[in-house]
Amino acid sequence: MLENLLRVLRDSVQKFSQLVLKSGGLFCYNDGKISRGERMNFLKEIFGAIVYFLFPPRCPVCREIVDERYQLCKTCAEKILRLNFYSEPPAPIEKVLRVTRYREGLQPLLHKLKFDNNLNVLPALKKILADVANREEMLKLLNGADFAVPVPLHTERLKERGFNQTEKIFEEFLEKKNIPLKKILIRRVATPKLYKFGRAERQKILSGVFSAVEVIDLRGKKVLIVDDIFTTGTTVSECAKVLKSLGAEKISVLALASDFGEK
Repeated sequence: MLENLLRVLRDSVQKFSQLVLKSGGLFCYNDGKISRGERMNFLKEIFGAIVYFLFPPRCPVCREIVDERYQLCKTCAEKILRLNFYSEPPAPIEKVLRVTRYREGLQPLLHKLKFDNNLNVLPALKKILADVANREEMLKLLNGADFAVPVPLHTERLKERGFNQTEKIFEEFLEKKNIPLKKILIRRVATPKLYKFGRAERQKILSGVFSAVEVIDLRGKKVLIVDDIFTTGTTVSECAKVLKSLGAEKISVLALASDFGEK
């Protein structure tokens, strides 16, 4: 921590020194030294240097000082990032890729988003996705995907929360990957929060819960389901069954966080 604080102090002093050297013509109007636009940019740089010194960027998980806004520190990145495929994807899903661990990883941030309606955590979650966007595993999963489908919320939950967290997390990432996000599934039945239930109970609760918004021909389509958390796989499996019934050829899943394979 001390080392990082000293680094911030050193960088701030360096920034201010550069700005002082640059400021020779700051108060000279129309004398050829500095234009009005350059002066405004100079003032913005001063403001940025002050903000950096008073509020240095911090890791969104542990609050350690880092180089960039919303960046994971080295320790958290090594602990949390787990870009790997699930060895036993639930039928009819072919591949499941997770990005991070959940309980020992993004659980606090996702709880703030889902249960506290705290949208301030979104930039950190989006940066995590952006940082792994071109990794081999991610490219392998996304290759050939025609479009993505978010796991839907029931209308009551959507009204209560005000947004679908999965859509918020993935929409920018998918747009940059040129993969359309299509909301073609609905959650017909309001279900209890599932974190208290095991696989068998979830299967019973979620059976028949999802359906298509309309009859759509998905024959030959490769569909990517996106979800914030993959726990037992029951939710995405039920979504995949609906997509299969519409003719989808291949279905894969991208989950931001999961603990599959963890002891």
